[in-house]
Amino acid sequence: MPVLVLAGDEEFELSRKVIELRGSLLDPSWATINFVRLDNPPVGQIIEFAAALPFGPGNKVILFDRCELFTKKRSKGGTADSDDPPPTAKGKASELDRFVEALSSVAANTYLIFACPHNFDSTLKTSKAIVKHAKIEEFRKERYFAGSRHPKYETWCNKEAKRYGATIDDDAIHYLLEGTEADLRQISSEIGKAAVKILPATHIKLSTVVELSPHQSHVFALTESWVAGRGKEALASLSELLSRQSGILIIATMQTIVAKWVYMKALCERFNAELPAGPGSTRRELPLNDLVKRVAPEVKAHPMVVEKDLKRIAKVPLDTLIAKRVELTRLEDLIKSGQMPEQHALELFLVGSLSAGCA
Repeated sequence: MPVLVLAGDEEFELSRKVIELRGSLLDPSWATINFVRLDNPPVGQIIEFAAALPFGPGNKVILFDRCELFTKKRSKGGTADSDDPPPTAKGKASELDRFVEALSSVAANTYLIFACPHNFDSTLKTSKAIVKHAKIEEFRKERYFAGSRHPKYETWCNKEAKRYGATIDDDAIHYLLEGTEADLRQISSEIGKAAVKILPATHIKLSTVVELSPHQSHVFALTESWVAGRGKEALASLSELLSRQSGILIIATMQTIVAKWVYMKALCERFNAELPAGPGSTRRELPLNDLVKRVAPEVKAHPMVVEKDLKRIAKVPLDTLIAKRVELTRLEDLIKSGQMPEQHALELFLVGSLSAGCA
């Protein structure tokens, strides 16, 4: 079938499929002429290119990259944008009708590939129209929770090691999944580095992966020690991390974690403020379980993960977390501008925060 829709939020696997199709469908001698890439083009332009024919032998491949025709975009208010095609002049065929007609008449040796960065939405009019004329292949990202087993990801890692002509320990797989939060692109890169490192051997052990790959969970351990006021543990974690990776990467990860905590703390305060209270009555607060149920959907995280985070920041005021986020930004700027060494900036942040009573 010359029309293919590749859709899903697992970007690495989707992009790999595009590369494979391009390599298998195109004649290498004519690949430069017979390959066209368009970035999220309008329907009218797609209709024009659907009639294209290849030059010379082989196929023509037209890639409509980052296409949004078959995924429902969301407005800032959270409501779905309409999927109605733009209005056309009275008496003329609608653009959607012309789109369907163009798909049905694509030449046998012309391949239209729609690469969509979000999950396929079968309820859209454009999606219903293309289903009859295209092969749909979905690349949905599997949910991953740190500390839990995930057979599908584990199988993927074993297959990825085989692509590099190697095998890999289960412990090394768990280390990579947890350390990257199941980022397949990064995992593939780390497995590739490990496979080269151990040559001429072919079995990747945990020790090799630990040596080559920074583990983000070490940053989580650092921030947990910091927010709990365990100064010696925090500084020890920092020293270990700096021996493995750049301080900029550490600060970037800490920025993400602290930003998430600020958001969660603000949500908790909002939910507590919404509780009914009469004049002179003591301010009420929701139990932890109720807060978890309300916060988890807002941050799109597993309730177990949210509960652990809320326990970590239970005694830290929102204003303090905001101030620490601002301080991280200031120190990051000093490092990038060369005004302060990475280690000095991070130690200053940890010691200053702890002495200020962050916990």
